[in-house]
Amino acid sequence: MTVRGYRPSLTFSILTSLACLLILTWILFSLFALKTAERDLYAQKGDHARMLLATFINQLPESLPSFPEGMLLLNTPAATYAGKLAEEQSFERLTLLDANGKVIYTVGQEESDQFRPFVSPGTQSDEGVILPGGGSLARTSPVIRNGQPIGRAGLVLSLSAEKIRLQRSRQLFLSYFALDFVLLLVIGSYLLAKIVVSPVNRLLAATERITGGVYGHQVTVSGPLELARLAESFNVMSNVLQQKEDEVSAHVQSLHEVNRKLKLAREEAIRSEKMASVGLLAAGTAHEIGTPLASVMGYAEILAAELGHDQVQAGYLQRIQEGCGRIDRIVRGLLDYARPKNSTFERVDVGPLVASTVELLQHQGLFKQCRVELRCAGQLPLVCLDPHQLQQVLINLLINSHDAMSDQGELLVEVRSGSQEQGALPVQISVQDSGSGIAAKDLERIFDPFFTTKDPGRGTGLGLAISARIVESFGGRIDVQSTPGKGSCFTVCLPAEDCTGGQPV
Repeated sequence: MTVRGYRPSLTFSILTSLACLLILTWILFSLFALKTAERDLYAQKGDHARMLLATFINQLPESLPSFPEGMLLLNTPAATYAGKLAEEQSFERLTLLDANGKVIYTVGQEESDQFRPFVSPGTQSDEGVILPGGGSLARTSPVIRNGQPIGRAGLVLSLSAEKIRLQRSRQLFLSYFALDFVLLLVIGSYLLAKIVVSPVNRLLAATERITGGVYGHQVTVSGPLELARLAESFNVMSNVLQQKEDEVSAHVQSLHEVNRKLKLAREEAIRSEKMASVGLLAAGTAHEIGTPLASVMGYAEILAAELGHDQVQAGYLQRIQEGCGRIDRIVRGLLDYARPKNSTFERVDVGPLVASTVELLQHQGLFKQCRVELRCAGQLPLVCLDPHQLQQVLINLLINSHDAMSDQGELLVEVRSGSQEQGALPVQISVQDSGSGIAAKDLERIFDPFFTTKDPGRGTGLGLAISARIVESFGGRIDVQSTPGKGSCFTVCLPAEDCTGGQPV
């Protein structure tokens, strides 16, 4: 089945959805985790700056000099501590202001501003502040003596080490995410294929088989409860469809059989009606033609005896005699068709009768250029019929086959037992040739009187009609199958019955 438009597979759709959820979860988690880590690192840095600044303030003298009268001496403990503090990698600037906010001591990098530790000169906030640019942290604290502020100290520390740690954390998070993503694709694909996709594909394949007309197909799937219930419902549906198909097939078969019987009965009724009508017409016509025809033939014989010396007149008389002979054969055929001869029924072994008839025609030179094959099965049942009339039927069929092959071809004559289970009669005689065949439009009329496919003058159209009537008098039938250009096969079906009073029972 073709699905219009592009549709992603089930595995791709589920994995894509899970991947989107994983990416969203990772983004939210990484933002939260990184922000938390950044805040903790900066808080630790602020505490570290507070402790360093407190140590510096504790080492200051009890009184501070004022600008411009004095500055903090370099040999004081506080200045010595500040000098050692400046050696740390993260140190940027330490500044001491007097009560008026003037610088009385500062140490740090040359390019940094001496007021950089303070958000603004004279600020009173002692909280850690991230300076503009985010690369440094400033911490300030008042210098209190005897409960009174006498100055203010400020410290600036670099955040480069924390920035590096945060960058490493981001890289680690990204690595973990990539690993999780790959594991999701690999393990997720395997689990989806085993638990969901494979059972669904089996159900889909079974559905396509049912769509193709293969009902009754059962499927077993593993996986979640929903898929198992779906497979169970599918199997129930498949069984119901198979039962319905069997019922429909049986009904259609019975309809075909009834239709076949009705068709045979209709054809038989039409044929019987035709035969009755043609028989009455043939009987009257044959009697009316027979008397004047006998006179013409008699006078022709007298003239032939008197005018034998005249070649021209003798030729004319010969043509008259041939024409009269043809009319006589037609009249005799009409009489045979209208009123068949009295038959003497007896039990006959059909095999030897067929063989003797084929041999008779071969001796007359009918099949000189044809290859004739005779097949006769053994242990054939006896048939109650008139052997002379059956031989007449066989001669008609063999001559027709010979004429259809134009003196060349292959002729197969076969005698076999039919099957009662198949609706066939016990004994069948088939005559199959490799001739020109019969057109489909002519098959329905092939047994009608005066219908012939031969050229004018080569047939009367009564041979098959008489043969069909003879076989029907035996209680049998004649079937024909033909393919134009490949040949025809006439099959005589005869019942094996007991004879009672000279007639088949």
